Amino acid sequence: MREFELMVIVDGSLSEEDAAAVAETVQSFISSKGTVLKADPWGRRRLAYPINKKSEGYYWVLSFECEPGDIDSIKYQLRVNESIVRWLVTRPERKKATVPAVAVPPVVEAPVVEAPVAVPPVVEAPVQAEPSLPATGAGE
Repeated sequence: MREFELMVIVDGSLSEEDAAAVAETVQSFISSKGTVLKADPWGRRRLAYPINKKSEGYYWVLSFECEPGDIDSIKYQLRVNESIVRWLVTRPERKKATVPAVAVPPVVEAPVVEAPVAVPPVVEAPVQAEPSLPATGAGE
């Protein structure tokens, strides 16, 4: 058996009791094919856009388990019922198992060891006097 979710929008022009009866009919049909895990009534809400000239509907979300072959008969029953404005059957996303993080060993900084650096001795070269340049007297 696989898990499915069904969202049903029942006609908003019905009374709340009639809408609950329609939802109960859907639940009983699903129970005959599988197991209803959870029924969550959302109540009367405004539709995002008019459907068949209706602007409000009663929302129900049902979680259930059944065989994949039984979904077609459930869809047929939803399609035939005129009190149901819209419906959608989906498979809920499975939560991905989180992979445990591998423990990263702490970074240990190696101690800085200063090795003696051999510095070559500085040999001073003899300083030569700069030759003096003759003065150019361009304007003289």
